[in-house]
Amino acid sequence: MSIPFLIPVRVRVPAVLLALLLLLGIFGGHASAAGDAPAPADALAAVDAALLQLRSGDAEASKASFAPVKSWWARSKQGAKADSAALSAEIGSGIADVSLAYVGGDPGEIRSKLEALRLALVSYDEGAYADNEGRTRMTLGAYLSKLGGVKSAIEAGDPDGAARGARELQNLWLAVEGEVVGRSASVYANTERDLVLLPAYLDDPDQIDRAVPLLDNMIAALTPLADAGYSWIDAALIPIREGLEALLVVGSLLAFVRKSGSARGQRWIVAGSAAGLLFSVAAGAGVSLLLSASVFGAGNSLLNGWTGIAAAAMLLYVGYWLHRSSDIRRWNEKLQAGSRRALSGGWTFSLALLAFLAIVREGLETVIFLIGLAGRMPGRELLLGIGAGFGVLIVVAVVILKLGDRLPLRPFFLISSVVVFYLGFKFLGSGIHSLQMAGLIPSTTESYLPSIPSISLYSSWYSTLPQLLLLSAALAAYLGPLLPRRSRRAA
Repeated sequence: MSIPFLIPVRVRVPAVLLALLLLLGIFGGHASAAGDAPAPADALAAVDAALLQLRSGDAEASKASFAPVKSWWARSKQGAKADSAALSAEIGSGIADVSLAYVGGDPGEIRSKLEALRLALVSYDEGAYADNEGRTRMTLGAYLSKLGGVKSAIEAGDPDGAARGARELQNLWLAVEGEVVGRSASVYANTERDLVLLPAYLDDPDQIDRAVPLLDNMIAALTPLADAGYSWIDAALIPIREGLEALLVVGSLLAFVRKSGSARGQRWIVAGSAAGLLFSVAAGAGVSLLLSASVFGAGNSLLNGWTGIAAAAMLLYVGYWLHRSSDIRRWNEKLQAGSRRALSGGWTFSLALLAFLAIVREGLETVIFLIGLAGRMPGRELLLGIGAGFGVLIVVAVVILKLGDRLPLRPFFLISSVVVFYLGFKFLGSGIHSLQMAGLIPSTTESYLPSIPSISLYSSWYSTLPQLLLLSAALAAYLGPLLPRRSRRAA
């Protein structure tokens, strides 16, 4: 233990100084190496310079401008791999593809590969990628860059690359839609519609020329929102916009069972609504905190699609039942006979299931939207907005219940059936539209069909035809009973 102290001071001091110099040399070497490595933003600047010189027709200067990207990757590869193995592989293969394209000398090929690499570098620079644990921090700015990349792929004559980019845009939409809907419901609805139209245009050689104007419109609409600030008002509008339709379903059902005096029916509807709310909160938190948007993007569309179609089918039956109940004589006969079959057993469970589906249909996206805003505004403002939004919904619910209690039976049933049929029409269209976004149903469109996203009417026969059938069924329910009356009066 005391041996070091036996070493003469004259020997000890130089040895210590030598060790310090060696350590400083080692760490200094690493520091200088790290300092020489350009940041992702510098690599992006190099790619942009290479693209600019390529457009001017100087391929050799473009190749020289691209060289710093290789230097950056040699020093940054391990760090990128630790962040995201998938993105690291994408960047590495992208650099290799660009290098091979320069050897081939085809300017179109070089440009296409540079654009693809640029997308990966933008994702890495902005943290908009799924890390090794599946989490992502996708931003609207990076999403706009990806829109531009798809446009560049189309202009470069790479329809396969554009189609892959379009599918990625659909899957990543979940990560940024909260930023959009918080500022503009119309931009949100139009963008979601265009994300289904884009693959349809790319798959059809006769319509591919419509893809670039479509992308230009999307970029122009989303760009002002990329750097927009958010306040508690934006957070409040999300539950109001998304929850109002679900509230109309639940409120109509509660008002109906209150009219019939069925406490058991009220408990079932409240239980179904509570279960839907809990499911939405748990699933939304799990998606936002544990999974990446690109992983869950198609799954979310499938969930929205099937719940929308199931809710639409049930709403069609409920609307028909409510319309038939508008016959006061028939309703009184049911009550006087003590036959509560419509409000017991399987029927009450059906009401609870409908309330559950309606809440899940809108609640899951509401939770994901709000979690998406959590990192973009102060926590106090977010909580204030959530409280204000749900406070408005509570007031609307009370108004619906009070109005339902005061309306006479016939107007109440007629108004409720119209509301239910309308919501069924909208849920059906949006459900099929979500399945198209998930890729389960073809995204074919027809230019002569109307497109009104606010009521979930889209220019595709896959959604329009079922909606027309539902509308025909509703008209038959309303007009059918009138025909016998007119024939009897004529007789």
